[in-house]
Amino acid sequence: MLRRKLAVFTLLYIAGIAAGFFIIEKSRVPESVGFIISVAAVIRLSGCNAEDGAQVSADMGIRLVLLLFFSAGFVLFSLRAYTYDSSLRAIDDKNYVCGTVVSASVKKDKLQLIVRNTEKGPAKVLVILDEEAAFRAEGANANNDESGMRTAEAFYIGKIIEARGEYQEIYAADNPGCFDYRVYMRSKGVCVQFRAYIADILSERKPVSAAVKQYLYDERESFLQRFDTDTEGFIRGVIFGDKSEIDEDLLDEFNLNSTGHILAVSGLHIGFLYGLLKMLTGRRRTLPVSLLILAVIIIYGEMTMWSPATVRACIVMTVSLLSVHLRRHSDLLTSISFAAMIILTAEPYQLFNSGFQLSFLALCGIAFLAGPIATVTGEGLAVMLAVQIGTLPVIAYSFCRINPLSILINVPVILLASVLVPVCIFLLLLEAALGAVPAAGIRLAELISYAVIKLNHLLSFGGSFSIRTTGPGAAAIIALYAFVFGASSEWVRVMLLRKNRIAVLKQSVLILMPVIMISACLYDRIADDEIVFVAVGQGDCTHIRADGHDILIDGGGQTDYSDKSGDDSGYNVGKKILMPYLLHSGAGKLDLALVTHLHADHFKGITELAEIYPVGAVGIPIDYRASPDSDDLLHSGSAPLKDDIKGPSGPAGTELFYIKPDTRVDITDAVSVEVIWPAEISDEPLAADDPNEHNTVYMVNYKGTKVMVTGDLLEEDERRMLDYYEGTDTLKCDILKVAHHGSKTSSCEEFLDAASPKIAVIECGRNNFYGHPHQQTLDRLEERGIKLFRTDISGAVGIDIRKGKLLVDLFK
Repeated sequence: MLRRKLAVFTLLYIAGIAAGFFIIEKSRVPESVGFIISVAAVIRLSGCNAEDGAQVSADMGIRLVLLLFFSAGFVLFSLRAYTYDSSLRAIDDKNYVCGTVVSASVKKDKLQLIVRNTEKGPAKVLVILDEEAAFRAEGANANNDESGMRTAEAFYIGKIIEARGEYQEIYAADNPGCFDYRVYMRSKGVCVQFRAYIADILSERKPVSAAVKQYLYDERESFLQRFDTDTEGFIRGVIFGDKSEIDEDLLDEFNLNSTGHILAVSGLHIGFLYGLLKMLTGRRRTLPVSLLILAVIIIYGEMTMWSPATVRACIVMTVSLLSVHLRRHSDLLTSISFAAMIILTAEPYQLFNSGFQLSFLALCGIAFLAGPIATVTGEGLAVMLAVQIGTLPVIAYSFCRINPLSILINVPVILLASVLVPVCIFLLLLEAALGAVPAAGIRLAELISYAVIKLNHLLSFGGSFSIRTTGPGAAAIIALYAFVFGASSEWVRVMLLRKNRIAVLKQSVLILMPVIMISACLYDRIADDEIVFVAVGQGDCTHIRADGHDILIDGGGQTDYSDKSGDDSGYNVGKKILMPYLLHSGAGKLDLALVTHLHADHFKGITELAEIYPVGAVGIPIDYRASPDSDDLLHSGSAPLKDDIKGPSGPAGTELFYIKPDTRVDITDAVSVEVIWPAEISDEPLAADDPNEHNTVYMVNYKGTKVMVTGDLLEEDERRMLDYYEGTDTLKCDILKVAHHGSKTSSCEEFLDAASPKIAVIECGRNNFYGHPHQQTLDRLEERGIKLFRTDISGAVGIDIRKGKLLVDLFK
């Protein structure tokens, strides 16, 4: 029985894309082969004989089609990945890009243009221009301020430009749980970016399509300028999905309540627009009326820059409208399957975009869950609840936070939004048609906006009901969806009504096979490692796990992650790297953070983390006791000096204490961290910007395995340590965190001989300004047969300690 064939075909298509992703992007070849075999087994073994009518794949023809869809997904993704990779190889040493601008946006005072390339190489390039370059090209067409940058967005669309600068590869995430910018940009059809220092417009003439885009964008901005400054940014987000001008605290408040989806254009918006248009056109269902509704929806989609949810909603709405004229029943599950097939065929990387996932899971929630829930709550409330249940697991996994009250909070907020969105869209239509909007309408929209913001604020309860989530992993999320959607499917309900429990059990066991194999593909090798050298760009960070305790030594802060936003100023390592990494690794709190010295690339990430995540205690070297930076470290004023700390547990809140030369932290009976340098307290307290002479060196003893964490130790202090510990084995270690990011001013030969590590790890930023690591240091390590791993190449480096044996796990 296969009533909704397209839904099953699409599921197999998605599975094929996922298999290609695991092999090519994640290099999980053995696990992926197992996944492919398990899918093929399910296709071959599904169902029973034709007499009972319960077979999903009733004959060989259907099985062959299922296999073809799976293979098509795999081949499509593989070809797309190969195209992107070969495009990167074709760049060579080019320092210019030439093509037509297809979209533009402003982020952090940078103008970002997606250019359809006319030269050999990538089909699309993300071109990033700073203010000076943007306005030099535009001349007098914009004022040199933020409003001028917004004008530049529309100015560039459709024009042919030539930009000179430097191509930069877009890199994948370096740590588990962190945002994968490479996959995100590929989901937009972009595989490389270009940092431009000058741009020239080669052609002022625009094609008709680009001229229409600019007109629509101008109308959008003209409409938004009619609102006061307090509500303009909010309405910009609610109506057009552009959150760039919403206050960050306000945005966080919506995210904490899980109501942030109203600030992203979704099917909800298209549904409101569709309902409004149906109301205006009455009950007429003629083809011209349907085409008019479609045209208005497409125009609105163009104004919102075609988010995945907008594309999906437009396709589903088109199917719904056409079904009336073709006199065919419009089935929601079939419609969203058709939409997914079109979007993924155009760009298979969209499957791994959280916007795509949330958009389709919301509708899947309605398709599978709204009916059963409606028997208890009624149809209106059931739809809202189904959407929340459908998206909640992905929200918990992607954003590491859920609000148990979100389902209840969303009801009144969505009800108010259901008034605001139609009002604003109606006013927008008036703006486009008449060039004028009634002042009373603007005031009404502002009033409703204030009400939505205030209501959301009241229901947030100061974030007290928002809970950070630490797992489960992606595999558990997929298993949960398979169970929930499978158990609520029409096929299972029919089988249970027929009392054919054996067919349900058999199908469940078969589906369990690919779920287990996909779990292997998604397994995080580093998740259980005892020591992890976290990739924080041009900085240091060492994570120690021991019997439920989590400790960091340093936390980075000075990064090389400018390639992700076009601007490295203000990149928050604590928020964007450390917190998602820790939460996805299962750490709900950090018991202790130790700092080697107060340089930004070592301690800044800790301060950023402590502002948004529970950190029990932070230890800084006592030599900084008179530095104002120590008082400002956690905005906690002067901290009492402690002689020692006997474990990571401590009072609520973050406690700041000073580390002395004899400080020893006993994490468990068999795991400790001990200061081995400096040997005495400095007579002259240091300022934070002092050189690295008084850098603290820690020795981690993990059940007999010794890890030396050296910070920015210089050669001069290495030799002092050699003299101080002469005749002892204090400096001997199994793992060495190479000092000062592999600089030539550290890691002298005598020090390496005394430490005699089996494994060395260099933590440095990719293509960093300082040229770290230095070739001289690399040669010294190689000459001694020390196995070397680097975070700029491999991302996070995990050490699995098993009965004295050391296994190294690389994230990349």
